[in-house]
Amino acid sequence: MERNITQNMDKSVIAKFIAELNQHHKHHIGYCGKDALEIEQAMMDAFGDQPDQWISTLNEDGQLTGVLGMDTDTDMGTAELWGPFIQCAPEHWQELASYLWEQGMNKLAENRIHIQKVYGFYNEHHANAITFMKDKGAKLKSRQVILHNRSLNKVSLDQGENYRIQTMTPDQYPSFIQLHDSTFTGTYYDGETLIQRSGKQHHHLYALSGSEGEIHGYVYAEADPEFGEGNIEYIAVNPDYFRQGLGSLLLNKVLYELNQESQVSEIRLCVDEMNSGALSLYRKAGFETEHVLELYQLDHMYE
Repeated sequence: MERNITQNMDKSVIAKFIAELNQHHKHHIGYCGKDALEIEQAMMDAFGDQPDQWISTLNEDGQLTGVLGMDTDTDMGTAELWGPFIQCAPEHWQELASYLWEQGMNKLAENRIHIQKVYGFYNEHHANAITFMKDKGAKLKSRQVILHNRSLNKVSLDQGENYRIQTMTPDQYPSFIQLHDSTFTGTYYDGETLIQRSGKQHHHLYALSGSEGEIHGYVYAEADPEFGEGNIEYIAVNPDYFRQGLGSLLLNKVLYELNQESQVSEIRLCVDEMNSGALSLYRKAGFETEHVLELYQLDHMYE
C-alpha cells in the first residue's frame, strides 16, 4: 500500500470526506459539522487561503483516507483538532492518526507556531479518538450535551414581559462583562469579545433589564442564515434573580428572533452535562439531545 501526505488537496474533497465521516457517532468530532458546503466555508474562516499550512491529509492508493486540521489561536497558544478523521480498518486507525499528528506538529514547527494547549472534542462513542488523546496524556475536562431544536416556528413571545428584553446598550456593558466573566470563568469568549462579536450581522446580544436598567440576565446567539442554522452560545441570569423564570424569557426571546429575523429553522447549543438546571430549561423549550461530547485538553509545549 502506497502512503503519502498530500499537498494542495481540493478543499471541497476534504469537506466532503469530513462530512461523510461526521454523520456517524463512532467518527464524530464536535468542532466540525455534517454539511460539506458548511464545512468548506468553516475551513475558509478558520484556515484562510492557505489551508495546507494547517491541514494534513493522508492519501493511500490514490484515495483520501485521513485528515487532521489544527485550528490555532496564536494569541492564546491553543489549537483545536479537526480530527483525526480516518477511514481505514480498525486495527490501523491509531497508526494513521499518529502519522497525521506527526505531520501536523511538523507544520506548526515550520510556521513557528507555539502551542501550549491542544483540545479535542469527541463524541462519547468515538473510542479511537478518545484512546488517541488519552495515550498522549490528555485529560478529560468536561462532558458536553449537544441539544437541537427544529421547531422554532412554534415559539411565541410573552408580550407582557418581552418589553424587558432588548438589544444590549453600551451603558450596560460594564455590568454585563462582570456577570458574564464571573458566570463563565475561563470560557472561550470573554465579555469584551462578545461585545465585539455582537456588532456583526445576525449576532444577537440581548439584555433582560430591571426597572432602573440594571441587567438581570442576558443571552447571546449567532446565526448563519445561509444554512438556516444558529447557535446559542451563552445565557445567564444574575444569581439575585434566580427562580423567577427569567431564563425561559431570555430563551424564548432569542429563539423567536433567530427564527423571525435571521430565518433560522434549526438551532443547536452545548451544555455541560453537570448543569441539570440548564438542561431542564432547554428540554422544556423543545430541545432534544443529539450528542454527548467529551472535551480533552493536552497540556504541552509544541514549538
